[in-house]
Amino acid sequence: MRHTPEDIESVRACLHGYPSDMKVEVKPGVPVVAKTVADLRSLSTWPPGLVLNFPQPGDRYPASVVVVELAS
Repeated sequence: MRHTPEDIESVRACLHGYPSDMKVEVKPGVPVVAKTVADLRSLSTWPPGLVLNFPQPGDRYPASVVVVELAS
């Protein structure tokens, strides 16, 4: 699933139900530092123009990752 959150509250809502230790891949050029879903949830702000790509509900864990990338 692809989502373009407007703020950190939207990020947290998108990630509701995903395990805190789920891996996160941050693409080059993205001004976010995160290795896990817990790291994303702990951010204080969300830069504009970023997209979250996350697995479908049935594909959540353990091999799936959340990807943070620039909007195209």
